[in-house]
Amino acid sequence: MNRGLRIAVLLALISLVSTSVSHAQPKPPTRARAAASSQQTVPAPHWGSAKTLSPVPIPSPKTATGPRTTTPKAAVCTHTVRSGESISRIAARYRVTRAALIEANRLANPHALRSGQHLSVPGCQPSAPQTTAGETPGTEPDADGILIKRVGPRRILTSLVLGTPNFRDESITLVWPVEGPVISTFGQRSRGWHAGIDITAEAGSQIYAAAAGTVVYSGWIRAYGQVVKIQHSNGFITLYAHNQKNLVEVGEDVEAGQLIATVGRSGHAIGPHIHFEVRRDGKAYNPLHLLDPSDQSPIFDDDVAASSSEHDPHE
Repeated sequence: MNRGLRIAVLLALISLVSTSVSHAQPKPPTRARAAASSQQTVPAPHWGSAKTLSPVPIPSPKTATGPRTTTPKAAVCTHTVRSGESISRIAARYRVTRAALIEANRLANPHALRSGQHLSVPGCQPSAPQTTAGETPGTEPDADGILIKRVGPRRILTSLVLGTPNFRDESITLVWPVEGPVISTFGQRSRGWHAGIDITAEAGSQIYAAAAGTVVYSGWIRAYGQVVKIQHSNGFITLYAHNQKNLVEVGEDVEAGQLIATVGRSGHAIGPHIHFEVRRDGKAYNPLHLLDPSDQSPIFDDDVAASSSEHDPHE
């Protein structure tokens, strides 16, 4: 009787446990379990345990590479030399130094350019847009008294030194190329800017070299007419324009006061006179700062004002 009761109670307990297990709900996985399940298990080799690999992050397409940066190359222009052009004038046009232009083209004699010759201009800057009459690039000279203006009929950018230059021991003394009154000075005029001075004289009068040097040009330049250029010591160059006749040739050595040409009105000129310039390192200087004082060369003689080139379009 007791044994049978114990068996019945045991069977009842077994039935109750089976029913509770069949109706039990699985628990949601915890974060730790979820992280573990996301990992990939790789079968380990026979000598070790299983190895767990973490997921490898894939870079976003937007952050994988950044924008490329490129360093702009220095501009290099090519200039075709025209008749009468000089290294200094070309350098001023492209706003580069004369030395850089000579070095880039390995010019043994920078004063012997050929018409049609191609020159490389390193680091050139585009010239300012062409301006109409009366308009010029820049309004005030810089700290050195230099003002860049367009001069002449071709409106060539030229560095004009308006102040008194200080060449120290490198200055040269110039004699007057012709005796006569100065009828147009250096700098601003009623129509544009002037890169030299104009000295009037009778047609056929003698023109003299302002200093000893070597003739680097003798020929025709548009608007200037017949022109002589002389290279002097310390980098100075003098120019004599509107000549009636040139009497020296390129390569000829001359002395100060030597006859080199005769006064005329070739090119753009109203009356006979000489247009005289002094340049150095691509800059135009006022000749009156370098010429010896002369009582025989007064400035603006009213008696000869009618022959002034004040309104001429030449340089």
